[in-house]
Order: sequence, then structure tokens, then C-alpha cells
Amino acid sequence: MAQTAYRLSNADIDNAFKNRHFAVVFQPIFRLSDGCPLRLEMFARWRHPGLGELPPGSFVSFFEAQGRISELTRHLLAEMLAAYAAWKADAPEDIGVAFNIAPGDLGDDTFAEHLRTALQDAEIDPGLVTIDLPLAPSTAASVKAANTMAVALKTVGVRIAAEARGRAVDALKAFDPGVLDDVKTGGAAILRFAKTVRGPGLTQISELLDYSRSINVRPVAVGVEDQAALGALKELGFYSAQGNHLARPGDIDLFAPSRVNEVRDKLGLEALDRDGMRTLLAAAADERGPR
Repeated sequence: MAQTAYRLSNADIDNAFKNRHFAVVFQPIFRLSDGCPLRLEMFARWRHPGLGELPPGSFVSFFEAQGRISELTRHLLAEMLAAYAAWKADAPEDIGVAFNIAPGDLGDDTFAEHLRTALQDAEIDPGLVTIDLPLAPSTAASVKAANTMAVALKTVGVRIAAEARGRAVDALKAFDPGVLDDVKTGGAAILRFAKTVRGPGLTQISELLDYSRSINVRPVAVGVEDQAALGALKELGFYSAQGNHLARPGDIDLFAPSRVNEVRDKLGLEALDRDGMRTLLAAAADERGPR
């Protein structure tokens, strides 16, 4: 991917914005206790005419280096809100949506007000929106910036998730009390540790789970790729999870709540009939608003 990123230019960026080459896809996050879909996390794709479809890891750092990450973030936010509002019109359940901001966005002291206006214009309840803040690599400056951003976003009424990697407890302790709703962690290494249930990775997970519970923050496992990881993470005490094993990212219109029974089967739960499904989806309302 490094070679792909190296070949990008500002002309590529201008062309992409002009011709709407950026696309948004969504991956659901499910509650592990019952398979309830809580929110749909948005991921960006750059459909480059010469290089093919590029994931964020191939171009976000380039936008940051060019000083254009704010431009990209605002564009993707608008695309996400438009897609979500159209989908929500035909999906009355309170299934939320999640949006990732880049490390380079953490110093943007205008983003919170921009988000407030964007949500008002799109007529979307802020309580249905989760903003994911990056904490990797966790330096004192980046954590302070993330906390400042989280406090500002909290005034908008959205939920806040911290995306943590490695030993994240110290970074989480630097946040103002009550500002976080979720802490998200995962990646290949942690999932390996979870499946083997031994080694230093287990200590990291245990510390994260214990601290999350102590401050009433819900731990979310990301990148669940197989049944063994799913079972181990549920047993360890994660509240919710996402990953290709549960549902792959795709167009938002491809997500049907009826697919919840596929997830429930993987969780070892019985399939629900129509009434049971309606009751379960209504439970997504418990996730609305900051906690």
C-alpha cells in the first residue's frame, strides 16, 4: 500500500472530489448478548480510476501530509449523513451510525460546530451518531487533543468512542470523566491473544475491560474474523463486536435487520420470529444518546 500512496498527487485529490470518486460503505456492530444491531460504522473507499479501489490506509496519511484531511473528513461526513438519512427513512428502528475521524482532525477546533450544523441540516438525531476518535499512537499530545475534541463533541449530543490499541488504559484515564461511551479495540494481535487466552495480550484485554467497566464505558471488539475469536471475545466480556465474520462492509442498502438471525446463530442463540425481531430491534433505542 505504501507504493500506492506514494503515487498519489494533489491532482488526484482534486479529480476525486470533482468526480465523486469517494464512496462510503457500512459495517454493522452487534451486541454480543443478543445479536442486536447497534450501529453501522462507515468506512471510506477511494475508487481511483487508475489505481482501483483504495482503503483509507492507502490515502488518509497522504491527505494529512497535504494539509487536506479536513476537506476529506467533511466530504465523507456529508456522504455518510446523506446515505444514512435515506436509509433511515425506510428503517424506523433506532440503529445508529458511526463515523471515524483521522488523527489529523483532532486539532480541528471547528469540527464540532460543523458536525452540529450538518446533523441539523440532515435532520438526524445526534444521539444516533457515534464519533470514533483515534488513540494510536497514544502520545500525551494526541490524547490531550482527543479529549479536547471529545468534550466539544459531547456538547453536540453525539456518542463518543475511543479507538485504542495496545496498552490503552493510561490514555483512557486522561479523558474527562463521563465523556466516553465506548472504547474500541482489536486487530490481529489482540484477537490472537483472545483466542489462545494466554500471554501478555490477555493482560492488556483484562485491564481494558476492567477499567471500561469501572467508568461505565462499553468495550467493543473490532476485526472479528472467525468463530473462535467471536466466542473468546464474548466470553472475555466485550459488550459488542464487528468484523467480517459477523458482516462484511457494504452499501448501506444491503443491510437488512432480518440478517440478525445469522449473527444470532453464530452467537449460539435461537432464531427470532417477526415479533421477536421487532422487540429486539426496538432494544437498539437503549443505545441512543450519550451515556
